[in-house]
Amino acid sequence: MITDPAGDKQLAAYVRPAPGSAPPPGDLRAHLAEQLPAYMVPGYLMVLDEFPLTKHGKINKAALPEPQAIGAGGERVPPGTLIETILVDMYATVLGNEQVGATDSFFDIGGNSLQAMQLITQLRAALAVDLDIAAVFLSPAPRQLAALLRDKHDFEDEDLGADGIEGLTGVG
Repeated sequence: MITDPAGDKQLAAYVRPAPGSAPPPGDLRAHLAEQLPAYMVPGYLMVLDEFPLTKHGKINKAALPEPQAIGAGGERVPPGTLIETILVDMYATVLGNEQVGATDSFFDIGGNSLQAMQLITQLRAALAVDLDIAAVFLSPAPRQLAALLRDKHDFEDEDLGADGIEGLTGVG
């Protein structure tokens, strides 16, 4: 267990694959999700060449590197619409991660079901929309959730174009 940037306890895993066979972290998470109950799938993962050992040959837990959120480290996709921007900001607040992109899955970047409920609470307060937690599981990325809000809840949205949020009049 580790404490994430938002101060919540998260399940972390360290993996030492056979040389030359390390799968991408997202693929590993997908495999674990097929094999384990959802609450046992780690939100943080670190692939190691070797485990640090004590002088007695046991794993030196204090010397383990800080694990990374699964799915982190890829290229951040900026939000393309106003709703996506709002959702990316909410994800960043709930997860304590300022590097959230529009296509980052809530659960792949360290989110859990408790934080999903916090996100739903924020959405209800900020956008006056009645969503349940299933919406986050079915549409885990800000871009997917924005599409759900547009399609199922008739939200108006503003395309930000190539200039992003700074391209809107009066913003920036």
